[in-house]
Amino acid sequence: MRRPRRCALKIGLSKYRLELEVPFAIARGTTSAQTICVAELEHAGVVGLGEASPSAYYGDSVEAASETIEGAAGILGDDPFAIHAVSEGLCRAFPRSPSGRAAIEMALYDMLGKIAGLPLFKMLGLAGLPLPRTSFTVGVEDADLARQRIDRLKDFPILKVKVGFGAEADLLGLLRRETGAVLRVDANEGWTADQAIERIRAWKKYDIEFFEQPLLKLDRDGYRRIKQETGAVVFVDEGVATARDIPQWAGLADGVNIKIMKCGGLGEALRMIAVARSCGLKVMLGCMVESSLGITAAAHLAPLADFCDLDGNLLVSNDPFSGATAPAGALALPQGPGLGVTPRDRAERQE
Repeated sequence: MRRPRRCALKIGLSKYRLELEVPFAIARGTTSAQTICVAELEHAGVVGLGEASPSAYYGDSVEAASETIEGAAGILGDDPFAIHAVSEGLCRAFPRSPSGRAAIEMALYDMLGKIAGLPLFKMLGLAGLPLPRTSFTVGVEDADLARQRIDRLKDFPILKVKVGFGAEADLLGLLRRETGAVLRVDANEGWTADQAIERIRAWKKYDIEFFEQPLLKLDRDGYRRIKQETGAVVFVDEGVATARDIPQWAGLADGVNIKIMKCGGLGEALRMIAVARSCGLKVMLGCMVESSLGITAAAHLAPLADFCDLDGNLLVSNDPFSGATAPAGALALPQGPGLGVTPRDRAERQE
């Protein structure tokens, strides 16, 4: 008796240019648009989607992500359930693009859920758990610009404020007076230890919930000083890319910011969450500028997090996908199988 021939996974690549509603600035620079790469996998009529939103800070690029997605054809094989084997193969073949690897793995998880007929969060056993509210990010900007956007900012009970332009006190004062939101501060490595200690002490009146990546990621002595001299709650972001980076921060920070695009996929994000917990660290799920495809994938892990900063799609004016929603910052997961993400009509692809 002849065995049925197994069908190899097929792969396609599309690119989209995401336009930001307001230019987005952090301590390292300003962005007004972001090109994403979308992997489309197909097996036996089932299609899985995944997104790459590369960051140059981590040595990634649109070119590297595209090369990874297109090159994955030689690694995928014919079994959509072999996610870990595929991920390991991609790490060896394409170490330069964590976002490209994340797109392939994301598409496989999407396909897995569609084959099973279940949303990803249910396949992970996370049904019935609460989701943290997401913060909404205020880029590096002066108080006058924030004042013009104040009605929009009032919609969110948690604001993450990017700092690094020198007049942050005016901005923080405005947001404290006008919004009543919980405030978090992210310096993106923009301060020295002395600056951080001075500002953390001076900003106690603004009741900042925590400070994210105040110093360069290699300044471990500086982080030790912050903890000893201020007692502030500190999260690291740029300081952790994968699970192996986490243990060194036990005792120096209070939590880590985990991003699918910098760690290389949902599987590594799950490992990072487990390692962070074992080290006594809190977990925040973060993002790059992404469409609803990438944000929704991360949101399926949100029940495992203490905090969320999954607002990349909320900053975009031409999101090509629909998925998780966040009215007033309250994350709501789609109930469709897999990621539950659907393409929007007339989304413009970038060739």
